[in-house]
Amino acid sequence: TMMERLRAVFFDVGETLVDETREYGTWADWLGVPRHTFSAVFGAVIARGGDYRETFEHFQPGFDLAAERERRARAGQPESFAEETPGQRMRPAMSLVIGWRSGAFPRRSAGRRRRGRRSRSRPGP
Repeated sequence: TMMERLRAVFFDVGETLVDETREYGTWADWLGVPRHTFSAVFGAVIARGGDYRETFEHFQPGFDLAAERERRARAGQPESFAEETPGQRMRPAMSLVIGWRSGAFPRRSAGRRRRGRRSRSRPGP
């Protein structure tokens, strides 16, 4: 059967397993820019193959993502990817395809490669 031959399954994290819309909206709010403007710059950066962190640099040159994450957390506004994301709705399908509940297959994050460097699929330090 196909399940017996299955060796790997890859899922895109951003906007497939995790709805990043709300989280990036909170970053726009934090930076004091309109959400649609932040989203447009983010899309342009990704479309040209850039790293998502360049979006923050566009609005605030010298932006330190790790420091700003700490400031947000201290202000009671930490980053959060909640259970209402598409990942929650996709768990039954993932369970069927990759043995999510049974642990039949190891679950690993692959990340993306761009221009010879490893890039995270979700924001990270």
